[in-house]
Amino acid sequence: MRRKLLIIVLIILIALFFMVQGSSYNAFKITGYKALKTITYYNNTKVNKDWDLHETNHFIINSKDIDSNTIESLGILFEKSYYLIGEEFDYYPNKKTPIIVYNTMSDFWDHIKPLAGQDVMGLYYMGVIHIISPNAFDMDLNEYEKNGAVLHEYTHKVVDDITGGNIDLWFTEGLALYQEYINYDVEWGEGLVFDKEYTMEELRDSFLSLEPVQAYKQSFEKVKNIYEADKDRLIKLLTELGKGKEVEDAFLFIYGENLFCQ
Repeated sequence: MRRKLLIIVLIILIALFFMVQGSSYNAFKITGYKALKTITYYNNTKVNKDWDLHETNHFIINSKDIDSNTIESLGILFEKSYYLIGEEFDYYPNKKTPIIVYNTMSDFWDHIKPLAGQDVMGLYYMGVIHIISPNAFDMDLNEYEKNGAVLHEYTHKVVDDITGGNIDLWFTEGLALYQEYINYDVEWGEGLVFDKEYTMEELRDSFLSLEPVQAYKQSFEKVKNIYEADKDRLIKLLTELGKGKEVEDAFLFIYGENLFCQ
């Protein structure tokens, strides 16, 4: 019954999308996105007899064919990220975050078919974190903590919650990379210099089609500059995005200028 009600709500929201424009449209879009996340949350927290379940204070971890010690260690890393990122953004989710851990890259590709063949360590999507076990990369836990996907993907979850999904891809990726930098002293693309940098317009409109190392590096550098100039203002910016403001309007409201032009 609950699921049917959510679907009805979504149908109503989709109809409303065509009746409003501008910031009102953005606000409705955020509401619809949150409803979709609720459905995804429900589908990934109900008991599934085919998966092994492990719960911590703030996470629900589903896995298959992975030893319990590895899962418990990952749970500890996620709990650590909960407090590190929570302190940074002053945000601590009340509901437990669903996590799916895959034993191999093949397992991940089988479940996340759009990413089949791509060498990634994790994915955040609609409130759910997907990661590949450290066993698949032949890493010990310390190496995996610094170079794996736990902190990175959890940052995406927090930023997504705060903004209601109303954030550019380059921006959320830059924020996640910056958290790796300040917490683990890991800098994406350290020392790399590019002959020609992507424009802000390219980062905003074509992020996924750009050369990834350069696109992520530039995103990290842009966020680093904004973050270190005034962290409190950046947090306020995310809050304004969560209210439904257009990205350009949010920058103008917080900074008095459109930083996308720089």
